[in-house]
Amino acid sequence: MEKLVFAFVLVVFCGLFNNVYADATIPDDEILGYFDSEGVYTVVGAVKNTETYTILPVVYLTIDDNGKEITLAQNLPAVFPNKDIPFKIKIPEISKSANIKRFDVSFEKDFTSSESKIEVIYDRSLKKHADGHLTGKIINNGNQTEYNVKVYATIHGENNLFIDVAQNLEKIEKIEPGQILEFTMYPDPTLAQDVHYYSCFALGDETIIPLYAIRDGQKFNFRYDSTAWFIVDEGFDDKGTSLSLKGTNSFKFPTYVNFEFPKVSDNEKFNVRVNNNEVPFIQSMDDEGNWHVAFDVAGSTQYRVLISGFQKSDSILPPSNPPMGSNESAEPILVESQVDLDYSLLYYVIPIIVGVIGSVVFLYMRAKRTV
Repeated sequence: MEKLVFAFVLVVFCGLFNNVYADATIPDDEILGYFDSEGVYTVVGAVKNTETYTILPVVYLTIDDNGKEITLAQNLPAVFPNKDIPFKIKIPEISKSANIKRFDVSFEKDFTSSESKIEVIYDRSLKKHADGHLTGKIINNGNQTEYNVKVYATIHGENNLFIDVAQNLEKIEKIEPGQILEFTMYPDPTLAQDVHYYSCFALGDETIIPLYAIRDGQKFNFRYDSTAWFIVDEGFDDKGTSLSLKGTNSFKFPTYVNFEFPKVSDNEKFNVRVNNNEVPFIQSMDDEGNWHVAFDVAGSTQYRVLISGFQKSDSILPPSNPPMGSNESAEPILVESQVDLDYSLLYYVIPIIVGVIGSVVFLYMRAKRTV
């Protein structure tokens, strides 16, 4: 009888704390590093959310670069319960002997995001082409307009082997209820002939990549959204009013980039030059008061970008996340070391625990009387 009581208690407690300590993980067979068509070390993977609520994950990587450790972090879009989100992180100027030494994921709860009713249409329009790229359509089955939509997918080769991730090349600024839009995805050109199928389609908002440049001895933090990648080249000039960047679009089709800069003044008027030529761009301000500078990027191109028009300020925004590629960031924060306990569950857990203890006492006393 006592063994039955112990087994009953064990099952109840395991069930309770399995729910409290659910997790977000990166499976070992869904993360890898490779050198892309431009020779840039690229880490691809997918985060699985096994929680019962929406999370905002951060991926932490430690790369062994010929004995030198490079630690970096990447924020990802919201991941809804029991869903995945693929990611791709490019790490420039790294040796050919680089490999992933450690990887972890931490997260915080997201109480603001709501899952959209946008879905990938699974019919003959979802087609993998001979060169490895994919075309398809999405539909908004909801009753409200959705903005800044991204379509993500994992890419697999022979024997279901995970080889890459992709996202749509087009900028989907909005999709109305009932509207159908086309999307296109490309693997890295070096993997085009190895593609067997795409899977794990996920819908999300903008994937924002953080960067920083030194200006007047301080970190100036900014971000960008693009399927192309950018790094800080020469950074700010001596006046602190012009920012020099270097970028690459490894795909043969054009895309776009949207830079987000902290606002110093309403009077800032930007100018964009790509390879010493002025290019058309759109300057706007978001609801949080940040500047956005967006322009088109040609396909299969390496380029230098010069953005001028910044104004100086005595207070530069402090960094909110570890910068991409920085060796100054701390060791990755292990999920196990920062349990994300929902204290509101205690209102339900404590009464259950009390009830279980009472039941155990009752059954034990009854067993003794029977003996």
